[in-house]
Amino acid sequence: MGIQELWKVIGHSGKEFTLEQLASNQFNKKQGKGLRIAIDTALWVFQTKSSVVGDQSELRVIFFRLCRLYELGIRPVFVLDGPNRPSYKRNRFINTVPLDTTFRTNLLDLIRLFNFSYWEAYGEAEAECAMLQRLGFVDLIMTGDSDVFLFGARRVIRQWPTKRNESVECYDLTWIADATGLDRSDLILIALLKGSDYDVQGTQGIGIQVAVGLAKYHYHRELFDDILSIDRRYDLDEQKVQHLYDNLTYELHHNTRGYIQKKYTHIQLDPKFPDFFIVNDFIHPTTHIQSASYIPKAQELQLNLNYYHEPDWEKLAPFIQHAFKWPIDYVLKRFTLLAFPGYMINTLRRQQPGYKKPHMLKNTKLSSSQKAKYQTSLDDYYKLTSKARTLSRNAIIERITANKIINDTIKLYRVEWDQVHLKGFYSKIELKLDRKAYKDIKLHEDEDEGYQQDNVWHTVKRQWVDATLIHSVHPSLALNYQTNTNKADLFLIKPPKRCKNA
Repeated sequence: MGIQELWKVIGHSGKEFTLEQLASNQFNKKQGKGLRIAIDTALWVFQTKSSVVGDQSELRVIFFRLCRLYELGIRPVFVLDGPNRPSYKRNRFINTVPLDTTFRTNLLDLIRLFNFSYWEAYGEAEAECAMLQRLGFVDLIMTGDSDVFLFGARRVIRQWPTKRNESVECYDLTWIADATGLDRSDLILIALLKGSDYDVQGTQGIGIQVAVGLAKYHYHRELFDDILSIDRRYDLDEQKVQHLYDNLTYELHHNTRGYIQKKYTHIQLDPKFPDFFIVNDFIHPTTHIQSASYIPKAQELQLNLNYYHEPDWEKLAPFIQHAFKWPIDYVLKRFTLLAFPGYMINTLRRQQPGYKKPHMLKNTKLSSSQKAKYQTSLDDYYKLTSKARTLSRNAIIERITANKIINDTIKLYRVEWDQVHLKGFYSKIELKLDRKAYKDIKLHEDEDEGYQQDNVWHTVKRQWVDATLIHSVHPSLALNYQTNTNKADLFLIKPPKRCKNA
């Protein structure tokens, strides 16, 4: 999607990182805050269509991914195409109003139950994602549509990794400019010449390499800078438009600097080039996040993205049970394997020095129901177990059993959890599960993985955790481990900085 073959042009500018690296780097740089990602929801839905089979298979794959985001401490916002998607996209009229489907309803319910965010765009999801990043709501965008750079996106992950610690392609506008010499305005001109989602044909006879070569003459930059500095309601400067048309035509016919491979005397630009509507939609996209009427929703979105929130376990578990037709014992095993690791790590994240509960933030108004969701002190967190009332922070971790460094940057401790917390976890998800439902349902092969395990606790009781988090929450436990194993030089982590009182 986007400009055909653009990924080939900018591909060598990309760098490879794992989601674990990106999340860990953000956690350490931003004093414990999670990585915020705007996700092009259409991309995720498209990727799940060829996934495993079974009842609600697409939704199931997304559930697994949400568990992974939760464990990594990533705060996503899922951006959906809006009703005002341009009708001329792909040069044909299309029904741009999202369909009211059961899948869409279930998807939004699932996102909401994880206490993640979703956001409906005014039109293009890519345009809304780019504006969310430009305004500082998110750190990264996940999409495979190259048009996102034309809308002003700066940092993009192209796809979701298929497994843990798998590298994904990451792009930055600065890296693209350094490697190719192309900036955002150049990419827009390439789209006008070669064709994009908005005009699939482009100019007859102009391929991607010719379009890139013409962009390097920079004849368009003055005109595009003018468009950037004025409101989209104003008309183009006809004299500058004519100069751009004449200069590009001249270079096509004469190739004065050798930016294109040869002279293309047979190519003639469309007399209406450039299409002002397309240029304006790229430079001044209309978005909901910029709308004054959406300010309350934008404030709520910002709050949800900037702080850790727990899923609504009491409602999430029965939702999953009925959506996927899972018997209760399988629900418990799946939640133990997929969600319990994140549950424990997020418990540690909320124990960091200086951590603020969202309802404690200044100038933030929350409803009573929202405030109830943010009661995350340790006593409240484990109030359903008698033993938990006497737990200290160190009781969460029985001991550190090992350490390692992955990707040359991420330091991890292998910790062993106290089993009492699994009981606390079960007490949250069992409340509204149906103990009699779906007992005779036959699971699909991919669902049967782990089902025959008699004791899943042995699988989850030890877990690799970011060492910086352990040093922040339990410095004495970490330092004692380093001292006893004589690995202080190899695995030295500085003590966390003192946090000032709010």
